[in-house]
Amino acid sequence: MDQVVAALRGVRAIARVTFFEILRDKVLSGAIVLSGVLLFLGLLVSRASFIRPDRILLDFGLLAFALSGGFLGVLSGAVALAREFERRTIFIALARPISRSQFLCGKYFGVALVLLLNSLVLALVFVGVLKLLAPDSALVGRTLVQALGLLAVQALFLAAISLFFSTFSTVSLSAVMAIGLYLVGVNVSQIRLLLVRMDEGSLRHFLEGLVSMLPNFEHFNVGLIASYGQELPAGFFAVSVSYAFAWIAGLLLLGGIFIERKDA
Repeated sequence: MDQVVAALRGVRAIARVTFFEILRDKVLSGAIVLSGVLLFLGLLVSRASFIRPDRILLDFGLLAFALSGGFLGVLSGAVALAREFERRTIFIALARPISRSQFLCGKYFGVALVLLLNSLVLALVFVGVLKLLAPDSALVGRTLVQALGLLAVQALFLAAISLFFSTFSTVSLSAVMAIGLYLVGVNVSQIRLLLVRMDEGSLRHFLEGLVSMLPNFEHFNVGLIASYGQELPAGFFAVSVSYAFAWIAGLLLLGGIFIERKDA
């Protein structure tokens, strides 16, 4: 029991340091500026439209929210661990009774705290602007909150993927591979439709198996449903969040194995 408590304290200490490091970086400010520009652009377009301006503003707001969280998650996840090896500061932390796996978990939770803070601030601003400019809009409701929550979880997922790749790759390659997986993951349905049109054979079965093994980011993109004010299917939100957390746990576990074998 004492060992578990000590391990949690070590993870918390690393997470705390990582949290304040990222707050001092320009990555967070860049993500906020990006979301602000997109939200302002959505505001201008919605003011120039006479057909459902609240829907236009909502679409731009969700886009800003997704891009900000994704940008911050990928870059922070890729940099958080690699920077420690480049500066050799990891050895200072490992001089204490803390393993590399604990160090990795601490780094992830530090990044996750920043992502949650970023998501909370942007969500409050976005919903506030939407309520101010369209107080009678029926789009501000449970579905919108769930959509924002799923995008926040998506950012956590992307950070875990990027951090996992950084255990055996460079910062740039980790970011590129994370973005590549995301681009594939948001188009899983379209890829499967293309595979259905292929002739039966070992190649088709191989590609179908490969696609099923990749993360499916369609679980988190429900902007179209929120834009039309519809309700999510029963249990969809819980299943999507559980899906992401299962992947995150697996990535941290595998990342811990890789980092233990990494030559510093």
